[in-house]
Amino acid sequence: MASESRPSVSLAAKPRALIVGGGYTGVCLAIQLVRQTSQPLDITLIEPRAQLGQGMAYSTTDPDHRLNAPTYVHTAIPQEAWHFTRWCQAQGLNQQDPQALHADGARYMRRSDFARYLAQTLQDHAQVNGCRISHCEDLALDAQRTATGWQISTQGGQILQAGMLLLATGNPPLRLPTPFTGEWRAHPAVIENSLDTQRLKAIRPDARVLVLGGGLTARDALATLLGQGHAGPVVVMSRRGLMPKPQGPVLPVLSQIDSPGVLDQLPGAVLMDRLANPVPDFLQAAGPAPTVRALLRALRKRIRQVSAQGVGWTVPFDELRDALWQLWPRLPLAQKQRFFQRLRVWYDVHRFRSVPQTDSAVQKALASGQLQFWAGQVQSVSASGTGVLLSLSRKGEGGRHSSAEAFDVVVNCTGLDTAAGLAENPLLQALSARGHVRLDDARMGLAVDAQCCALNAQGQSQADLRVLGPATLGTFGDPIGAMFIGGHVARTVPDMLRVVHGA
Repeated sequence: MASESRPSVSLAAKPRALIVGGGYTGVCLAIQLVRQTSQPLDITLIEPRAQLGQGMAYSTTDPDHRLNAPTYVHTAIPQEAWHFTRWCQAQGLNQQDPQALHADGARYMRRSDFARYLAQTLQDHAQVNGCRISHCEDLALDAQRTATGWQISTQGGQILQAGMLLLATGNPPLRLPTPFTGEWRAHPAVIENSLDTQRLKAIRPDARVLVLGGGLTARDALATLLGQGHAGPVVVMSRRGLMPKPQGPVLPVLSQIDSPGVLDQLPGAVLMDRLANPVPDFLQAAGPAPTVRALLRALRKRIRQVSAQGVGWTVPFDELRDALWQLWPRLPLAQKQRFFQRLRVWYDVHRFRSVPQTDSAVQKALASGQLQFWAGQVQSVSASGTGVLLSLSRKGEGGRHSSAEAFDVVVNCTGLDTAAGLAENPLLQALSARGHVRLDDARMGLAVDAQCCALNAQGQSQADLRVLGPATLGTFGDPIGAMFIGGHVARTVPDMLRVVHGA
């Protein structure tokens, strides 16, 4: 069991915190620190991108790549759910981007606009409460403990010191799955990173395209291809051939959101309140140390009950999703492993739902026969002219069979491998080599305690070294998406400030 001992840290008169990572997690963390602190704090974000707030998710410039939830779910300030909604109105985006509006009143804005919003909101907080937020446009390579905290070395030769080190490294880059070996990464017919929209836009309009993976990353690739009028056949292949579910009902008030004064009457902490709710009774019935199967049975039973009342499955499912950060730590390790091995893919297609604009284009392509979804795996790959020849094992109505298929282009959209991605991050490698961080027991991310303190090789909590965001997948079950990252950041910042100010 992890020890709760916290290293003693001697801090300067104006404490300094270093945040590694300038995507959503890092930006939200910096904003929460300056909003919640009662004393001055010097914060530096180490991020190689010139613009903060992008990360992997929001670095896209493709106008067809939209947020997969309404504006009130995406905010830099979790206590103010409508902050981004107000910003969009003030920027005139509702008029500039009418395609964002769905029939139910929800708006699904462009991800590039959300990145701009994050950067501006961070700038607005750069000198609040006597604090200072700065950007070190560099790549963190190494971290060493010092008598007063941490010393970070960067690729550009900079040395930065701070009393607290906060890791917000986000999602790892996409990597080709087996059996694609390293030599295929540079092949002109293989696109390893599907977020490289320049390469996607360069695909020949009549090309036969294989998209590997069927989640929301694949939806982005389809949005780009279909949005530019791709006419050739497209196959999306994943192990089970599943598709993300479409978005469900949204807050009824969204249909009146543009009316004068409506925003001023809405509760600001709607997201924080939802996440703070007690675990629903139908899930409590699964017991204090539930099994995955017991939770699944409880969910299915609840869906049947609400369906009889005309309520859709998304309502009880979202209650499970919102309570998962409380439920997950109760699961025994064997049950967590069972979830990742057996149920995660099913959870993901219900949890990560398709934005309506993209879903409409996908359904149209399916109806015309241009788009197909296959359940299968790649067994081997070889060059075929300017394209690739794949040996596939596919699952059909008659069972599993093998086939050889030629494609002009293969686009990699396979799921993010958090643990594998950690090994490719030089800073995390250095911290791991020195025993400051380790993988969690489920081997899905970095091990942390309830306050996001990193556990070292001996299992001890380190109060001056925190990990937030997707890298905590194995500890919290579902720390992905702005709503959940923001809520978790807001809950853990008070303990960070207690330590950094020496309280």
